[in-house]
Amino acid sequence: MPANLIEFMQLYGSDDACRKVLIEARWPSGFSCPRCRHTRGYELREYPVIECARCGHQASATAGTLLHGTKLELHKLFLLLYLLVAEKDGANCKQLKRQVGVNYKTARLWKLKLSDMLHCREKDSLIGKVEIDETIVGGGDDQSVGRRLSSRQRYVLVMVEDRGNECGRLRLEAMDDAKSQTLATVVQSNVQKGATVHTDGLRGYGAIEEHEIAHEPEVIGDPKQASKKLPWVHRVASLLKRVILGTLQGSISMGWLPWLLAEFEFRFNRRRANRRPLLFARLMEFGLKTTARTRRYFLKKGKMFREMGLS
Repeated sequence: MPANLIEFMQLYGSDDACRKVLIEARWPSGFSCPRCRHTRGYELREYPVIECARCGHQASATAGTLLHGTKLELHKLFLLLYLLVAEKDGANCKQLKRQVGVNYKTARLWKLKLSDMLHCREKDSLIGKVEIDETIVGGGDDQSVGRRLSSRQRYVLVMVEDRGNECGRLRLEAMDDAKSQTLATVVQSNVQKGATVHTDGLRGYGAIEEHEIAHEPEVIGDPKQASKKLPWVHRVASLLKRVILGTLQGSISMGWLPWLLAEFEFRFNRRRANRRPLLFARLMEFGLKTTARTRRYFLKKGKMFREMGLS
């Protein structure tokens, strides 16, 4: 496993090297034909496939994975995905365009594919003691007063494991409102039964106890004390908004917010990785088990968000 970007480029600097790695990861015990399970195959010179010696089926190492149907050179694609997860603050599409040498549409497509995979993957529930609080992201207008949101704002529920002197795993969920039923549903889907949640005493969190989750409310009172009584969720909320303002230049679509949160959550939960390429390895592990969405899917999603005023 490479220790830095220089070693990463030395290992994955050509399409042949990248394809070899994919083949070894796809068939770690040796080639097995997806159609007849025969174990002998031949790599063709004309096309990047392996042809089965028995049935003639041509198998690709990228078929049915995150990289399915890609037309981008593999060494560029590997670098693009690496840059998305290696930096703690991520990378925006303009940065990817400049550093990888692809056009903006390609950079955005793969950023969406990565975020969609992270958004849809199964996640383990939080355990132990969990700090929970909601924050608001997006820009306001004359109609956004107090807890009344504008069309360019959304609630984000921040859930962080409290491990005493440090914070543990993180879960983020975008919400249209902070009503009791919404809060209870989101907490139940992210926190394991028997855990204890620590909140700011908002009345809407009262329904959590109905789902076999202990509740420790603590009324904040003075807003200046909020970051002291619930330190981990406020630290995460601050980092999230810093990424939105810094990496994304404050430009965020409310429709794509859940995808952004999934990407931020993935990097945050692996923030202590000494070797950042390990995040790329973990990403490819997910990617080999996931079929990527097509460009048409994201175009339809974007059109729907624009019609809903969420773009």
